[in-house]
Amino acid sequence: MTFADGSAELDQAQIERLMGWVSRADAMFAIYESAGVEAGATVKLPSRTSEDAMRLARVRADNTTRALTGLFPVPIKVEQFSHSYRERKSTDSEVNDFAAIQLYPNLKTSKLPGCNPGRPDGLER
Repeated sequence: MTFADGSAELDQAQIERLMGWVSRADAMFAIYESAGVEAGATVKLPSRTSEDAMRLARVRADNTTRALTGLFPVPIKVEQFSHSYRERKSTDSEVNDFAAIQLYPNLKTSKLPGCNPGRPDGLER
């Protein structure tokens, strides 16, 4: 999700997009062990310090976490990461003003096919 400069609030469109994403993710895996929310903010303005940008990134992470946890039927542990950026990392003006979410499914309870059938033929230890 991207945020307008200086904003930390999720708008209705972002919440609806998050709801759809969580719904699709929930259909793929029944149980999630945890999640991670990473948020960023760019210093951009001469009056905004690195500390200001870091505070803004933390508020974005908090707001995104609050919205995310409200969409799961059971409590989920969420680890947060916040970053401030002195410069833009690309020409996209909002690239550093973001919140990204990673969900970690419980693979022990998921019925997934084996991913490691054994050593390939001819492979020696």
